[in-house]
Amino acid sequence: MQIITRTLLISLCFTFFILSGCSIYGPTYKKPKVNVPDRWKSTDELSISTNYNLPVLPWWKQFNDSVLNQLIDDAVLSNNDLQAAAGKVIDAEGQLMQVQYSIVPSINALLIGYANTKINIYRAGYSSGVLPEYALNLFQYLRSSEKAKAELQSSCAKQDAVKLAVISQTAAGYFHYLGQTYLAHVQFTLVKDLKELLALARLQYKDGLISLYELQAYEQDYEKAKAELPIIKNNVVMARNSLRVLLNENPGDIGIGSKFMSLKSNHLVPANLPSQVLQNRPDVRASEQDLVAATAQIGVITSTFFPTLSLTGLAGAGSQQLSQMFTGNGDYWNQLMPFTMPLVAPEYPGQHKSAEGLRYKAYHDYIQTIRAAFKSVDDDLSAHKEYYRSLVAEGKNFASSEEAYKLAQDSYKEGLYSYPTLLVNKVNMDKAAIDLTKSKIAQLTTIVRLYQDLGAGYAYHTKTAST
Repeated sequence: MQIITRTLLISLCFTFFILSGCSIYGPTYKKPKVNVPDRWKSTDELSISTNYNLPVLPWWKQFNDSVLNQLIDDAVLSNNDLQAAAGKVIDAEGQLMQVQYSIVPSINALLIGYANTKINIYRAGYSSGVLPEYALNLFQYLRSSEKAKAELQSSCAKQDAVKLAVISQTAAGYFHYLGQTYLAHVQFTLVKDLKELLALARLQYKDGLISLYELQAYEQDYEKAKAELPIIKNNVVMARNSLRVLLNENPGDIGIGSKFMSLKSNHLVPANLPSQVLQNRPDVRASEQDLVAATAQIGVITSTFFPTLSLTGLAGAGSQQLSQMFTGNGDYWNQLMPFTMPLVAPEYPGQHKSAEGLRYKAYHDYIQTIRAAFKSVDDDLSAHKEYYRSLVAEGKNFASSEEAYKLAQDSYKEGLYSYPTLLVNKVNMDKAAIDLTKSKIAQLTTIVRLYQDLGAGYAYHTKTAST
């Protein structure tokens, strides 16, 4: 018996090595060749090329805002999307375990009672035993294992992608919340100054000093600024609630750490080369593992035509008296070891065609993911540069309006400017402050997007948890 078993195993291994290179075993995964640029097309004076391991970089800490740091820590621990992604990883681990343990025989218990019959095939009595069952298609097992491992790796990469998104959304949401809160303050100041200026204009119109056309211009400026204030206030509420959702919390308050305009946004961003970005980004890794799994699935389908070894046996004891079942001499056993393989499988062509179609889709999804990754980073480098330039220009404009208002104050004190003229300079400074605030919100957003598309920061909490 041992000789037969050993011969069968040797035959299976020999057949595996002979047929592993054949098309019936299914295609072997080969990493697609992709044209990877040596450098980014867009340039950015605030980014520096480096080989730094960006996934472990806690880039948000450069802003020195304790509230931001805590929000990101809490979001990584509590976010529902991230917990759901963790559940998918657990599911993939379970699927892999099912495949791995399918090679272990299953054993069922057996208990039978026989009654007297007219046809005396069985004597009256009892029987108990175990039924070990075992079926192995070695080639299908190998390809199924390959597929399950790839699906697990894909789930892990997708979990990293969710973590990357949660970190970025939390940082961007916090900056937006700070910006809109500060913007509401500046807008309120503008409305207040325009209201006072409108009141003076009405007195001037009453005295015949200005025309109705000029008065209407003051009214339009005031009503327009007043109409924007409720929208900004609502933006504050929406930004705050969005952050609370990321934290798995109901609507409520969010603390404010740094003053918005004091946040430094001119740090150098360590940008990796395109080839390194492909290794950093979890969405690229997930897409490639999906392609690996789709390739293995073809092998799972084609391996149906390989022989399946089935081992089914029966071992136990029997007795006419239940109390003597395990003490008598009624032990018995038998075994059956057939090879089976399909001769006709009408469903196979459709299954194979479907698997080929899914691999074709997975291949182009992978290529598109890479192209989209290159595009997003190049877009971000351009946006980071141009929005920073816009922020610098807006800063100069605000500084100029601030200086003009100071000079107007001096002139008003000396009796050279009227109070309405002083208020006009104050309104100009308010409008410049609003433009500067909006520009900084946009510029901070480009920083977050650049770090996200570079694949930065998602492995930081994993690294700290393991140390």
